[in-house]
Amino acid sequence: MTKKFFCASVFALMASSVAAQDVIIRDSYIPVAPPGAMAHAAYMLLENPSEQTRSLIGASAPGYAMAHLHSSQSNDGVMTMTMVEQVDIAPGQSIALAPGGLHIMLMRPSAELAAEAGAGYMVDVTLLFANGETQTVSAQMRPHGADGS
Repeated sequence: MTKKFFCASVFALMASSVAAQDVIIRDSYIPVAPPGAMAHAAYMLLENPSEQTRSLIGASAPGYAMAHLHSSQSNDGVMTMTMVEQVDIAPGQSIALAPGGLHIMLMRPSAELAAEAGAGYMVDVTLLFANGETQTVSAQMRPHGADGS
């Protein structure tokens, strides 16, 4: 019985070391939106230190009705936005979710969030990967201009 427990503990430890090679998330933030805005954008840098491609397939955040992966692009001087099914992050690659490109669209904030949210407010954004793993990051709301946009 003790041997089985020891083996189970070793396998659990090995599994947690593999899970520790998650995507590294840096500089997560949300620009402060004007009062009454029905959507906010979340930006961050995603780095994949593992030896396998990681695929971001979704996101969620408390206080928002929904969140989608989006891409912005300029077509003949007109900015358009389209929903993206997944963002693949190759081994050793970094992907920027940044103004004017890929981002997480946080839609329909709750009345409480819309009333409280301002510079310095923290929002937990949970990222969902194709392998079923999730990762949560705290994104700070920053005034426009403080984010490089």
